[in-house]
Amino acid sequence: MRDSHLPPPPRGHAGVLAGVVAWRLVVAGCAFTGFGAAVAVMDDPWPALSQQANLLAGVVYLGLALYPLATGGRTHEPASPWLRGAVCVLLLLVAGVYQTLMSGDVDDTYSLFEHVVTPLVVLADWVLVGRAQANVRWWHPPTWLVFPAAYLGYFLVARPSLYGGFLDPESSMFTGMVVMLMLGVLGTGYLLYGIAKVKALPWQVAQVTPEVPR
Repeated sequence: MRDSHLPPPPRGHAGVLAGVVAWRLVVAGCAFTGFGAAVAVMDDPWPALSQQANLLAGVVYLGLALYPLATGGRTHEPASPWLRGAVCVLLLLVAGVYQTLMSGDVDDTYSLFEHVVTPLVVLADWVLVGRAQANVRWWHPPTWLVFPAAYLGYFLVARPSLYGGFLDPESSMFTGMVVMLMLGVLGTGYLLYGIAKVKALPWQVAQVTPEVPR
């Protein structure tokens, strides 16, 4: 608990806060555009991971855009980057599987946003925006499997016919494919972990380097 006699933390620079809020509204807008376009043209878009992941990304990034309001403008994002990392690896999974295993096309608006634009802007947010990534922990990437694992549970119960032969629960290759996908997500998570740590190095060095008196 913060000592009541201590002054409150300073407010973030107004320009930085405005820029981050605007950027995260753009990210949320991309996610909602893809999801909304899919709902408009598909008879039943809900079972697909692409739509579920983009809806989740839209909600998360809308929440991040509004986060400064909850802190009185003192910070533009939560101290923990866990949720951003989890959403990023999920969208990279969506994009990677669609473009490779499914040989998907991006001619339609919903497909372009869901499988290219939104994953790229969420990745850019992790790489370029904010400093909370410096707080990522070595154990975060294994926990980022929670969303793909939750979808797998849903998939096994609902059995939607979405992914052709490469993800058929009746196939002898199903378990191997699931393991491969989960390892891919885990590897992607550790790649994001490494990027975050490298990005944080200059800032951390600046924090500990003593000022030379003039």
